Amino acid sequence: MGAGILLVDDEKIFRDYIKAMSFWEKGDYRIVDEAGNAEEALRILGQKEISIVILDISMPGENGVELSRCIARKYPQISMIVVSSYDDYDFVRETLKNGARDYILKSRLSEEMLFHVLEEIEKRKKDRTLWDVKKELRHRAHEWIFEEGMNPFTSDNSRKAVMVERIDAGKKYSESGKETFRDGICRIFEGMSTDKMDILAIYHGEREFIILVRFYEETSESTMREAMEYTHMRGADSIRSLYERKTSVYYCPFFFSDNSLKSYILHLEGDRREENGQERMQLSLTIYQQKKILSLIEKPNASEAGKVIHEIYGQIEDENISLCFMVTKELLELLERITIEYGIELDFLPKDFGLFEYAREKRRKKLSENIAGLYENVLRELKERQEKERGYSGIVSDAIAYMDDHFRKNVTLSGMASVIGTNSSYLSRVFHLETGQTITEYLHERRVEEAKKRLREGCSMKTAALESGFSSYAGLYKIFKEHTGTSPKEFQRDSKK
Repeated sequence: MGAGILLVDDEKIFRDYIKAMSFWEKGDYRIVDEAGNAEEALRILGQKEISIVILDISMPGENGVELSRCIARKYPQISMIVVSSYDDYDFVRETLKNGARDYILKSRLSEEMLFHVLEEIEKRKKDRTLWDVKKELRHRAHEWIFEEGMNPFTSDNSRKAVMVERIDAGKKYSESGKETFRDGICRIFEGMSTDKMDILAIYHGEREFIILVRFYEETSESTMREAMEYTHMRGADSIRSLYERKTSVYYCPFFFSDNSLKSYILHLEGDRREENGQERMQLSLTIYQQKKILSLIEKPNASEAGKVIHEIYGQIEDENISLCFMVTKELLELLERITIEYGIELDFLPKDFGLFEYAREKRRKKLSENIAGLYENVLRELKERQEKERGYSGIVSDAIAYMDDHFRKNVTLSGMASVIGTNSSYLSRVFHLETGQTITEYLHERRVEEAKKRLREGCSMKTAALESGFSSYAGLYKIFKEHTGTSPKEFQRDSKK
């Protein structure tokens, strides 16, 4: 298919003259569309694949000079041929500054001349270096992601991944020096492209480079992640050696669609925050938080796990969608590894863009409640399995059964010990030894779980408290808040969303 051409001229008779030329029949070039003014031309450029624009410099409204300036900024890959009825050097100079390839007077324009100019443009395009092509693609990718431009990868069947590199150019560079520095950084990363992995570095913001990696054969996310980590390490080493600059990196999640990837980058960009003079980049669980959760898996404690999850989400602002997404993703990945290891099946584990939409549609408190609920369910099942495998002593098993049957009433240690047929101090000691919990902690956990059930059913605060074994709402509030990190009223309100 030949190069696509857009005709822009307010005179239909001139457009018809161009369209009537015989060389179009050869198929080397094709007229995709035509426009009578700049506004119409820009609309077409935003919708169709155009390689060359033939435009009149003198049109009513926005003239050809202004249109050429806009095309140069938004579509640098497009070549321009400017035509005019007037030989005005000021116009010529401005359009050439804006990237027009040729300027032809209408009175001199012939079929042979236009065909020759088109061939010269195509020849110059073929003579472009790899860096020329990359620089053009960087601009098109930036327009697509940040300025609603066309996706330059529509015919690309690669699997895409992104990492964000932060590198400070420093104050020692002039504006032109900064431009050279940024181009040098882009070339460092793009120079690591291979036949199976193409790298595009897109400069954005004050210090950020969006490193977009296209994998043409690889489908394993772990292998792709390793390749990206290796790319970062090589790039960071080169930047340190050449520019004496340190880098930091943030790896974006993997997505299966270009729009998903674009959406996430935009949300990430919108959610950047300043913390003590430094922007937060690595959005993830801390090592301490991960260890805390894993310790609760080793000795299953559902209520404590729920509390930890609520604390994690409690540190996130409601509007920070990217951080909510990353924390949710890592918590679910951790939970998935646990369920696989212990052979537990979960009905709901959103992944990839489904997870992104899931996190975006819910407020922080609702996410906190949902994820905490998943962890609590898994830990309760783990605890039940351990109890069966461990085989509690008769006294402890009787105590658990007694509390499960009587938690709605006033359970006392002495009264339970009397029913079981042992003394209070021995029961308390052996229960803690075998379960890892005190009797009071077990009762509180059991009552909070019942309170959650009642609140989800829409019971009043007073009813939920009484039917869960609490003597008053104040008692329910205190224990519920300690175990879940939220109040009963907030829990009930969020569970309805």
